[in-house]
Amino acid sequence: MLRLRLEKGAPAGAVFALKQGETLLGRSHSAGIRLESPDISGTHAKVSVKGDVAILENLSRFGIRVNDADITGPVTLTPGQRIVLGKGTVLIVESDAVETSDLSAPATIAAGAATQGTVYGKATSPAFRPVPVPVAAPAHEADTGKGIPEKSVLAADDKTRAMPSGTGAEAEPLSRADWTSEVGASGETRAMQTRAAAPEEIEFLKAAEQKKIRNRVTLGVLIAVPLLILAIIVSPRTPPPEREFEWPKSAAGEYMDALEPSPSGGLKDGGFDLCFPGTPGFKKRSIAGGVAIECLLGRDLNVPMKLYLQEEMDKKFAGMDRAGLVSDWMQQMSVSGGRWNFDKPSPSVVFIGKDNGIPAIRVMYQRDGDGSWFGVAMVYQYGIRRVAVRAEAPSIERVRAEKILSVTFVRPSIDYLRAYWKPVEELPKTSEAEILHQVRQELDRMAPATWMEIENLLAGLLTKAVKDDNKDVENEAVALLSRLRERESLWFNSQQLAFDAAVMQGNKKKAMKVAEFSKGIFSHMEDNRYFTVRKWKTEL
Repeated sequence: MLRLRLEKGAPAGAVFALKQGETLLGRSHSAGIRLESPDISGTHAKVSVKGDVAILENLSRFGIRVNDADITGPVTLTPGQRIVLGKGTVLIVESDAVETSDLSAPATIAAGAATQGTVYGKATSPAFRPVPVPVAAPAHEADTGKGIPEKSVLAADDKTRAMPSGTGAEAEPLSRADWTSEVGASGETRAMQTRAAAPEEIEFLKAAEQKKIRNRVTLGVLIAVPLLILAIIVSPRTPPPEREFEWPKSAAGEYMDALEPSPSGGLKDGGFDLCFPGTPGFKKRSIAGGVAIECLLGRDLNVPMKLYLQEEMDKKFAGMDRAGLVSDWMQQMSVSGGRWNFDKPSPSVVFIGKDNGIPAIRVMYQRDGDGSWFGVAMVYQYGIRRVAVRAEAPSIERVRAEKILSVTFVRPSIDYLRAYWKPVEELPKTSEAEILHQVRQELDRMAPATWMEIENLLAGLLTKAVKDDNKDVENEAVALLSRLRERESLWFNSQQLAFDAAVMQGNKKKAMKVAEFSKGIFSHMEDNRYFTVRKWKTEL
């Protein structure tokens, strides 16, 4: 039979006998020969033993080397082969033959005593010296005393025992615990003796006891660790406190969105919808020029949030710049009831929607009336219409609520974005018909360099048409503006693809050229793409 000795690896120095049948080698606990090195697969190899033949097969993608050669199929094992698994595990194939030695012949004890290694028929180890035992006299000699030892002396302190006479042995010291004396019916006396353990036996017993203790400790750990892990997994956990409110989600992990169409027209009608957390039991009501919604925030949905949408249409807005428009709204809110305290409006705009987007100004405020509320408002101008969307939560929740209150709650349609325009101060001096004709010609040419001029002409034309209540010119100008924005969107998307392709190809020169050209076309800060194309250069 063969066996495998671990020359290098873990567990170091281990010897594994190869049994009949199949034996798996690997790091898995189910492997018959378990190797602990981390570079060993769970089931790295298999040894099949049939009779005196052992065959090794590789089961791992990391391979096996036998005598410094990679194996590609089954290999018959022979003594002396070196098997290498992983990077540092080496097994030596050895013969499992057991060497034997002759046993020493039994010695004869004096006076007809039992042979060495036997006392009253009980086997003992040859390593221990037998104790001479007196031979009982025959029954017919009991009366005359023939064959019975002349004298057996026991010291008064019980520390020594005299050996029977005629044995030729000297008396040896024995403790009382080492012997007993019993008289049988025939008058015979037997000496029963126990012996002290040899040092080798004591060490063996110590090692066996230590092994039992280690096994108990290991078993306890193996039981305790899974139980501890299970307790940690199933034990209820206290979730960390909310540092800021997130958009509420359902039990299935989906965002709880709800949509409310704008009074002037929802997303399906070419306008926009108001998107808000649709928590259970949310309420909505109509207000002057818009709608008010009440919903809940927080992990436990216990923090109220109020959302207001107000739209106003007035020709006076055509003569206001953005700062004046926002200042007028703040003044209107201040006299609407309660006590208002506004922060300074944001100096930069926030864009609503994609493509060109709609620029809006963000304003934070504190309101006292029906409680103390902190809010964030977004105000933007759409032609001669002013749109204000504000969200607020209790003032004590300002830190946690500020992020979600700053969300853009407006979801505009594509038509709403493309028809956006802002009034201008300088009105066109040429007739409406001439401007419309010029714009049509420029749009037919598909010349990106003229698009900014066309947009300015249409903004001036729309401002004049609204002031003059010229609905026909207003409608046609809006249609042309939408057509212009559509072409801008298509051209911008093509430039975005060209820039991304140049970056992926590592053509920095081409990518820089695309970015510079796009920057020249989108040169108006009222267009969201103005900022997008200027970020391209920073990506190079």
